[in-house]
Amino acid sequence: MFIKIKLINLTLLVILLFYSKYCYSSNQGKDLKLLENYLNSLNNLSFIFEQKNQDAEKEIGWMQIAKPNKIRIEYKGSNDLIIISNDFYLILYKAEDDIITSLSNDGPWNILSTENIHITSDIKNSAANTYVKNVKKYSLKGKNYIIYEILMKNKSNQFSTPIFLYASLEPFKIEGWTINDNKNKKIIIKINKILNMNKNYINPDIFSISEAERLSGKVWHGPFSKDKIVRKPEYRN
Repeated sequence: MFIKIKLINLTLLVILLFYSKYCYSSNQGKDLKLLENYLNSLNNLSFIFEQKNQDAEKEIGWMQIAKPNKIRIEYKGSNDLIIISNDFYLILYKAEDDIITSLSNDGPWNILSTENIHITSDIKNSAANTYVKNVKKYSLKGKNYIIYEILMKNKSNQFSTPIFLYASLEPFKIEGWTINDNKNKKIIIKINKILNMNKNYINPDIFSISEAERLSGKVWHGPFSKDKIVRKPEYRN
């Protein structure tokens, strides 16, 4: 119940930040610099998150990020999807069926894994790779929040679909984000617990799935207690 209430509050906060009369004005230059400095200070980040889509489906997951361009996502419970990104591909691995789908790693999620973020509010600024279209602030129960509507340039130098990144202030900390999936449905991510930040060493094997792992079924690297995948043997006539 507590987790459900937190996600409802977060969803309401996203709505209120853009439409509530209680939003207060933004010192945009300072706000952009806060975000830019925070993102560029991250070398790697590991956290537990809560994910909800607009159909009210909710899941708990783990994400490990390392620059440049490396992400691994696993989910708690029966969800066998593993998501991995590298310099070129976004890999979707369905562990139970041992099926890999590779897509272009070219989306708004790269705001967290890209090196040398340069943010601008001027869409014509060709030197910047991140454009902030809108900034809003909001006060709730004595805490100040900020939300950024962001478009990132992809490998073709075109802007990707927007990500709405929201953070708390004093100190500045990213709390989560909202993006649209490939069916244009909203996905809301809330960071529940940061496990580590700027760790000295991240095992590079986390950002791949080896043939040995696939054959053995021991594919999990996250903090959740999950059994190895046991598949039924295939018989041929």
